Amino acid sequence: MGRVLRLWVLGSALLETLLFSGCLLGWSSLSPILVDVGVMSKDCHSGLELPGAQGNNTTNGDLHIQAKEAESSLVEKILRTRQQEPRASCITQERYLHLGFTLGAFCVWGGFLPLQLLLGYAQIRSLRQIGGALVSVSYLMLAYCLINPKTLSLFLPFALVAQGLGGSCVLFSSLLLPHIMEDAGPVFSALVIASFSASAAIFTIIKVIYYSGAPIVAIILGYGSLSCAMFLNSTLCWSLNLKGKEEDTMYSVSLRLNCYEAMKKQQPREAEWCQKSLKLRFQESLRDRERILSLRRTMSFKRPDAPAPTPLLESLTSPTFLLHLLAEATLITWIYFYISSVNSHLQDQVEEDEAELYSSVFGALQMLGLFAAPLVFILLHNHRIRKRPIRSGHTEARMSHKIACSVRRLSMVYALRCLLVIGFGVCCLLPSPHIQVVSFILHVVIRASMFVVSSSLYRCMFPEHHYGALLGITTFISSILSLLQCPIFLLLTGPLQGEPFWIHATFLALSLAAVALPINLIIKHKRRNHHPLSRPIHIRPMPQPSQTKA
Repeated sequence: MGRVLRLWVLGSALLETLLFSGCLLGWSSLSPILVDVGVMSKDCHSGLELPGAQGNNTTNGDLHIQAKEAESSLVEKILRTRQQEPRASCITQERYLHLGFTLGAFCVWGGFLPLQLLLGYAQIRSLRQIGGALVSVSYLMLAYCLINPKTLSLFLPFALVAQGLGGSCVLFSSLLLPHIMEDAGPVFSALVIASFSASAAIFTIIKVIYYSGAPIVAIILGYGSLSCAMFLNSTLCWSLNLKGKEEDTMYSVSLRLNCYEAMKKQQPREAEWCQKSLKLRFQESLRDRERILSLRRTMSFKRPDAPAPTPLLESLTSPTFLLHLLAEATLITWIYFYISSVNSHLQDQVEEDEAELYSSVFGALQMLGLFAAPLVFILLHNHRIRKRPIRSGHTEARMSHKIACSVRRLSMVYALRCLLVIGFGVCCLLPSPHIQVVSFILHVVIRASMFVVSSSLYRCMFPEHHYGALLGITTFISSILSLLQCPIFLLLTGPLQGEPFWIHATFLALSLAAVALPINLIIKHKRRNHHPLSRPIHIRPMPQPSQTKA
């Protein structure tokens, strides 16, 4: 593959991640559109009474005329233009819409572990194609739902689920590019996460276009056609071998067979005996021939005193992983609940026009994710970019210095994130709309740094071969626990009567447990340094006995 094509794949992957991976997290901009159109509002207007229905002196014709007039006035009320204020939602509609958002948000993070298992049977290009197809189908179902929202609202949950799964495939395949392409450096993963965090601003752009007077079905269809271009791009340009091992293996097997054929011509007797022995023992199996003829396997050796690999169960039951899993699950559930309830919380604090203004400002602030994730990555990995040179020969000192620097920076960044989470919780408890802008900024920064911090923690504190399993298990369990936001939202719209104070206070109390993680990292690192076996052994020469004069 040429360099220009490789750069095109990397650039288009970032752009497609920005456009399609995390759009569902812009629910605060999409839900007002769905409410205004009337999706899931079948039970909201069932209690309306037709005028004149209670009159006793009216004829059937008058009743029919009055019913038509009432129906036309009701339709005009529902399909009001965007120059007027948007139509208010009812509790039943909000609950149905939130249920669809919960299912779609679960698929965004919950799809990582199944995709890791699927990667053993499918190539990265196939995952990208599946993601593009699911995103296209999701916007097609969403447009079909918006054509007639009264009768076709049932397609909305399926559209949101398909969009969540498609976004998960797009994000996962983009994160795999640094492992198969040399041009993608370590900063590329941070840029992918930044694009995923800023992808929520796409629905804000759609909302602005919709309220300017454009039909929503045409907007959704036009935006969905771009996902078809993503499918074509992955089909035509993502012709990549995963690690380039298949060609090397085929070439080595072919080379060994050619050498065997050359020996067969030069020494026919020995070649005939070798052929018979291989035929009798391995039944002319190419794999077994390659195993016998391979010099690499003949000369390989294994140290008898090599330490056994750390089992995965030991990493899963470690206090560091359990504390991080609790913090991540609490934080994801809290963030999803905040995204889904921020509009209703604003409507209770300010007037409807100001609430729409704040909602648009919140959507524009999603673009801060483009800067938050790379900044966190630089704070975590700055020692790799510029570090003091260490004298050659001191490999143990170099490794200990690298680990100490990583743990120190990781503890610092995790402590800083804990402070941001506490600040986010305190801002959520205050009812001022201006403070809610600060809370939304903190929410964007925290959401953009979650994946980067988790990846750095697993790479630094756990064995390298456990990284994929730990990350997949963390995202899957956190997504399962994030389904609790649906009953929490029912609690908010029911007994709490729209007041989220106690919900945010509970999440803030649970998130305080994450403060113990940087403390645990520092204590664990100090114990490792003070262990007697971890100290270098200095061999000093024995003093020479003084020679006495004869």
